[in-house]
Amino acid sequence: MFMGVYHFDGDPAQLLEGHQRMVGLLPPGALKIHVCLSTEGGISVYDTCPDRATFDRFSSGHSFAELVAEVGLPVPRIEALGEVESYEIHPE
Repeated sequence: MFMGVYHFDGDPAQLLEGHQRMVGLLPPGALKIHVCLSTEGGISVYDTCPDRATFDRFSSGHSFAELVAEVGLPVPRIEALGEVESYEIHPE
């Protein structure tokens, strides 16, 4: 599994609304690990793909660009982070 991050610059409250609209348009089960953080200058979305090739195709693809535009998000700065070696999720 490969992780990347999408940084969206702007008003965090407005960006969070757009992010929620985007997540609502995705098919159930489409997201394996997906974390959205508010930052001082916007939001950062950490997301996984099955592998680096899939991440590269998705993040630079026309479908992703259309989805981002459809929900009113600006074009993100995209960083390829690396292979997920392990992860844990602990319910509160």
